[in-house]
Amino acid sequence: MNFPRHIIVIFVLSCMMSSAQNKATHRFTKSKAIASENFQSMTFNGVWSWFSDPRAVYFEGKHKRTYAGWIDNYGDVHIGFYDHDTKEIKSHVVYDNLEIDDHDNPSILFDATGRLLIFFNTHLQDERPLFMRTSTNPEDVSNWSPIKELYLNNDEKYNKAKINRHTYTNPVRLSKEDGKLYLFWRGIDLKPSYSVSTDHGNTWSKGEIIFMPNETTSLKSPYTKVYSDGNSKIHFTFTDDHPTREDTNGLYYMYYENGAFYKANGTKIKDVSQLPILQNEMDVIFESDTMKSWNWDIAQDANENPIVTYVKFPKDDIHIYSYATFSKNEWNSYDLLEVNGWFPETRKGTVEAEPHYAGGIVIDHENPNIIYVSVRRKNIFEIEQWTTQNKGKSWNVKKITQNSTKNNVRPFAVRGAKKGNPLQVLWLQNTKYVYYSHDTRGQTAELNFKDRYQTAVKMNLTKSKIDSTLTIQNLTKTLRQVAEHQLENPNHEISKTNWKYGVFYAGLEAFAAMTKEARYENELLNIKQYQTEEEEEVNNLFNSIWAYQETSDRITLQKIESITYRDFSNREAYLTLATQIKAIEKFDKEILAINELKKGTTKETALFLEALNSYYVGKTVRTKALMIYSVAAGIRNNLFDKKYIKDVKKQWGMLQQELIEKNLIRKLDVETNGAILLAGKEIFEILNEKR
Repeated sequence: MNFPRHIIVIFVLSCMMSSAQNKATHRFTKSKAIASENFQSMTFNGVWSWFSDPRAVYFEGKHKRTYAGWIDNYGDVHIGFYDHDTKEIKSHVVYDNLEIDDHDNPSILFDATGRLLIFFNTHLQDERPLFMRTSTNPEDVSNWSPIKELYLNNDEKYNKAKINRHTYTNPVRLSKEDGKLYLFWRGIDLKPSYSVSTDHGNTWSKGEIIFMPNETTSLKSPYTKVYSDGNSKIHFTFTDDHPTREDTNGLYYMYYENGAFYKANGTKIKDVSQLPILQNEMDVIFESDTMKSWNWDIAQDANENPIVTYVKFPKDDIHIYSYATFSKNEWNSYDLLEVNGWFPETRKGTVEAEPHYAGGIVIDHENPNIIYVSVRRKNIFEIEQWTTQNKGKSWNVKKITQNSTKNNVRPFAVRGAKKGNPLQVLWLQNTKYVYYSHDTRGQTAELNFKDRYQTAVKMNLTKSKIDSTLTIQNLTKTLRQVAEHQLENPNHEISKTNWKYGVFYAGLEAFAAMTKEARYENELLNIKQYQTEEEEEVNNLFNSIWAYQETSDRITLQKIESITYRDFSNREAYLTLATQIKAIEKFDKEILAINELKKGTTKETALFLEALNSYYVGKTVRTKALMIYSVAAGIRNNLFDKKYIKDVKKQWGMLQQELIEKNLIRKLDVETNGAILLAGKEIFEILNEKR
């Protein structure tokens, strides 16, 4: 059969438009993979997208620390660190109540003195700026400069633009340009834009569109990945749009150096003064008439050649992870594996709003022959490390997580973490992820506030083993795991006004006071701030006493004022006795018959001790913990003799040993969790008194 010559030419040209596509091989190596629940959390409440980077950076100066940024499910923006010497984790809220949206996570840059420069944004909000803050002191996240609002979109130059938004932040500092700062974001009319600062971020130039896709009828929103080693080059990949809107979403590459833009082979495209770069002027990494793609990461090899990871979508529920390299003047791309589907939890009766949300495939920028992938195994997304020695042709696979009960997605290889650094990768562990924000903006069915995302940021550091020996260090480790398990797995079925939740809140409050750590204090504030109107009213005495919100309801206040010793007789012994102690502590000035209540409690010393020491009454963890709290708090408030401290310590030792040896922490309910934290705080005070 003879084809017309022009058809053959068109076919050949279309095959040449993208890099060679090959299928890679892989084999698994032995590893000690464990469930993600057994890894430490940088935060129990944090999320990120993958278009604002760097999200995590290792910096070594006075300290050896890994810094990371995230946004929580209350809309607070955080910066935190893990200290490699002290093993401490600390964080600070740099913006309160910005927006509940995972696109808003901060990016991190260090200046020459070790100060942190952070940048963050809102999502889909017109007229909102980018935000910038600088740490007051080097290597410190506790004090920051005032928030700088960066209105960088040049609406005078682009005066016909329809959309004026600032989304995603990617900062770069180039040493070969005297430390000049570059900031890249999605800006006016949703186009990749950039600005520069020559005075360490004090002032910024007006934004310029850097890339313009082929547009015919509607606006396109290209997605950008940026990487630089901080020397002279900045690497870019762009798509022409979002894969849900563009059936043939392609992937393109260029780099910047010394005032101009180039293809990977060094061919100059144009100078900065000639922007924007057009789609047909760049290298094509991937184009297809039958499938779309989305960029995930970009790095460079030892020769400063680009390496790119991306995902291809033959169908919305088929995700192919790909790895592309440039060498010998050509692009080569390998398909690594096929992952079945997205990770968001599609609600019954709805169509998935984000079917192209892959688990993720990212590059170790210090060792770019290593990648980290999130891949579905046994219907759960797990984290794996893949290593190649031949530019992607074959791979050795080491499992990091295995047999997890939750999805593990969006890994990020820590920038600056060289070989030998124990903390190489962070990722999101999803307790719940239905949609990227609380406000669905009509893209899918509305979300109840309780159904917003609930994710933890995990580190590839296993939780330290706890010795049951009673020391302050072992006690703190135990309580931290108890607190964080509940915070990572909140029970929204229990009303916030129920005594059970009140016990948990009181316990978390006690633990926050004990550690003096801002992350727990911030969670407590948010719980109070976001108690929804749908919560049922406080309707009994026990709920009123354990309630964490101050009430102005006159009927409730009158109930509290009129509390007497006789009111504590109609509940289970452990709850009655613990609530009795709580009432004395909390409402000492409000209860009119407080002296009678205290005397009656002291007369019941034998009953309290019997409940504390009795195997039958105290056989459940919750019962035992509440009685340890009751007796210890009674001693502290001079209701019981100090000689009973030995009984309290003995019972706590038995409880702590049971929690550890029977691995009970992951099985605790809300009120038991709170009871343990309350009891643990009392033991902490007792141990501290003896120091």
